[in-house]
Amino acid sequence: MRIGLDFDNTLARYDQVFASEAKQEKFVPKEWRGTKKQLRDTLRSREGGDIMWQKLQGRVYGPMMSQAELFPGVVQFMLRCKHRGDDLFIVSHKTEYGHFDPTETPLRQVALQWMTQCGFFKKIKCGLRHEQVFFESTRNEKVSRISSLDLDVFVDDLKEVFEEYNFPNIEKILFTTDTDEEQDVVNCNNWSSIANEILGPITDEDCKKMAQTMLNEKIPNVQKIQGRGNSRIYKVVTETNQVYALKYYPDLLIDPRNRLQTEVLSCQLLETYQLTPKVIAYDAELNIAIYEWIEGDHLQSVENEHIDQALNFIKILQDIETPEFSKPASEACTSAEQLFHQIEERHKKLDSIENNILQNFLNTIFKPLYLDVKNWSTQQWPANNFHEILASVKQTLSPSDFGIHNTIMRSDGTLCFLDLEYFGWDDPVKLIADFIWHPAMTLNDDHKNRWVKNSFLIFKNTEEMRQRFHAAWPLYGMRWAMILLNEFRKDGWEKKIHVDEHIEQHHKMTLNIQIDKANAICDLIKSNQMECPYV
Repeated sequence: MRIGLDFDNTLARYDQVFASEAKQEKFVPKEWRGTKKQLRDTLRSREGGDIMWQKLQGRVYGPMMSQAELFPGVVQFMLRCKHRGDDLFIVSHKTEYGHFDPTETPLRQVALQWMTQCGFFKKIKCGLRHEQVFFESTRNEKVSRISSLDLDVFVDDLKEVFEEYNFPNIEKILFTTDTDEEQDVVNCNNWSSIANEILGPITDEDCKKMAQTMLNEKIPNVQKIQGRGNSRIYKVVTETNQVYALKYYPDLLIDPRNRLQTEVLSCQLLETYQLTPKVIAYDAELNIAIYEWIEGDHLQSVENEHIDQALNFIKILQDIETPEFSKPASEACTSAEQLFHQIEERHKKLDSIENNILQNFLNTIFKPLYLDVKNWSTQQWPANNFHEILASVKQTLSPSDFGIHNTIMRSDGTLCFLDLEYFGWDDPVKLIADFIWHPAMTLNDDHKNRWVKNSFLIFKNTEEMRQRFHAAWPLYGMRWAMILLNEFRKDGWEKKIHVDEHIEQHHKMTLNIQIDKANAICDLIKSNQMECPYV
């Protein structure tokens, strides 16, 4: 294929730079938040706003160009194109110098320097040649260049480019968050979607090539491992018979949480305990990490000894002093207000979805129960700390998505704990409650009682903590009921497809299953009258 790509706001991301410069110039207040497009619209709505915007563009595309970010997924896309033998071209509407730029920074030169820094022209990386990059002074000249290159597809963030009278009859992909599509234009809001549209889903061969790039070793075979959590996992066997696990994380534009960085840092932190996989290599731009391969099996049934190993793991986390890891766990709940907010935000997103089954569940079961739970939990919460963030000395390091389901049992019977993508500091109450609520595990009452009793011993078993757990238990159940319904959301379903593209054909069945699970949680809370039965 011959593939054309726009540059500004398609490959190079300027949201933070534009916001920073606008605040510096006092065009917007310091607390302003938003995208580059939102900033442009804000300024243009004012008198003299066009001039403000042109001044900003002159600075951002000129002297501040080095601060631009590469959109997540771009390098991976370009690498896949190189391995396939596709021809890539960058065609940008960019003048020699910016408007209202007193520094007279040569825009094209700094753009090329930025591309060089990002590895566009490295043979071992993107493999682009300088003669595949074109800068044009006007939009019309840009469109003429696109026509002359005999392209199959072009990606741009401005629909006005596609609306030019002389734009060629080729596939058009608009990089945008807008959902309204033109008749002959495909809208994509992330580079994973763009790659799927142009190249198709990522293949085993793609992963093999990327692993070879990272390990600098020939790899005769990769095998996708089915049913693995929130990311794609591949078994990688090198020419020298070394075996590794390659983990391909979700696009950061789909899920902005930096899962790769979190998991790499947490595994490195815990490496001496031999309870987690060892990190072999990682590439943030490819959004891929390679770990040691853990030979073993996923547990088919849970025994008390497995609960004890999980308890030992959280005791180690509790005992770690002054760790290098300082960030909170994903969706940490260190106050009652945070917990209420998370549930209500998840509900709000689901409440806007037009689906009869979903709305029936929300209106007839979830909403009435949540009002009761919220009222009951508010009354039960320990005095004087409802609004306060839990003191750091009372927090613990937590995998967040923790459970026996995220383990592999080695031949010697020891468990290796996996999937630390959400790792960080959190309330131990959340860790304890999530373990017994997690829908991915089948635990009997004895297991749950054993877990709760011994967890409290690990975390000092204070009266205040017992009260907090008592009040929070049904809330964490309601939270899990909302999480289970993520598949009704467009972004939630995209994450599922990222892990397993074959699941797309089973969407309706999946939704019905998740509704049943959420119903079961609500039934358990009601049948126990909010009280946790495992204390």
